[in-house]
Amino acid sequence: MSTKILIAPMRYLQGPDALTQIGQHLEGMGISNPLVIGGPTALGVCRETMIQSMNDKGIGSNFVEFGGECTFGEIQRIKDVCITGSHDAIIACGGGKALDTGRTASAGNAVNAGVVPPEMIENIGANVPCIQVPTIAATDAPTAKVSVIYNDKGEFETFLVFQANPAMVFVDTQVIANAPVETLVSGMGDALATYFEAAISYRTGSPVLAGGLSTRTAQMMARFAFDTLMEYGYQAMLEAENNIPGQALEAVVEANILLSGLGYESGGLAAAHAIALSWTRVYDLFEVHPTHGKFVAFSTLAQLMMEGRNSDFLDDIYEFCTSIGLPTTLQALGLKDANSEAIRMVAEDASKNVLITAMPRATATPDESGGFYDPNEIFNALMAADGYGRQFD
Repeated sequence: MSTKILIAPMRYLQGPDALTQIGQHLEGMGISNPLVIGGPTALGVCRETMIQSMNDKGIGSNFVEFGGECTFGEIQRIKDVCITGSHDAIIACGGGKALDTGRTASAGNAVNAGVVPPEMIENIGANVPCIQVPTIAATDAPTAKVSVIYNDKGEFETFLVFQANPAMVFVDTQVIANAPVETLVSGMGDALATYFEAAISYRTGSPVLAGGLSTRTAQMMARFAFDTLMEYGYQAMLEAENNIPGQALEAVVEANILLSGLGYESGGLAAAHAIALSWTRVYDLFEVHPTHGKFVAFSTLAQLMMEGRNSDFLDDIYEFCTSIGLPTTLQALGLKDANSEAIRMVAEDASKNVLITAMPRATATPDESGGFYDPNEIFNALMAADGYGRQFD
């Protein structure tokens, strides 16, 4: 494969009170009867503004509460409501799992990319336009044509790739500034991985989720996301603590959602996300389940250990994570009673995740146990990341 590719949403809007314009943009796309989904908190901060904006343009709507987990059963439920109500779009409001559910329920066909070889799933959703309204900047999910699917227990099951990215993404930074500050920090953890995963994917010539090889443009966006976090991350956290959509918060929200979203999807994923998704294997050991971004942040530190980064570089990354409250040890991640057996389970699972094939010492095809990478090396990287982080406690 030698063809490069870059994909993106049709339209991205960001700024304070951006949601007041949603009716105007729906009208411009010819959407007249969307289905709106979201959890109770998300709908609580979005519903009145959206209804007013849509009413001003004569647009009808129906609001349905999201069930809380992005499962195949929940996707089918939302799809059925959409079709039964003759809705011509699905607007998903909230965090990553609500947005993933909305993307899937609105899609046509999908590729199950979490299995080898990938499998086609026909008519997974209602085949209508997808609009994403993140109410927190906790992940880089909103811009993507990818959804992560879990089972009813919250364990990772697979990830799906759709035919198109969302039609629109509305990022109201006043809503995000009013959200819990830890959600913004979690998003910085997710975005932290983007540059490192994209760079290693580019180096190894690995295919990206967009369906080809990474462009230099995607690499630039991934790097700019990292630079933005380093420059504005701490200040953005302070603005979020005071509910201010200031310049630093605006910059970091763009890094968390747009730069990281385009950077990972068209730039590549690698060990950081392979490991991050594998923590669900030991969910029961966590006193409180960490956010996706916290899993990714610590898993990024493990990837840096796998890459053999020097101490000067590691110090900068660890100090950044510590300054904004991202975990740098297993204890900080929430595994106070972690044992080597549990960490080996995570390493074994990560070695079988197709995303890890972007790493330099991975194999293109799985071995007899289903692994693409030496699980012992992943285990050692996790323990090294933990050990290095203890000096920053």
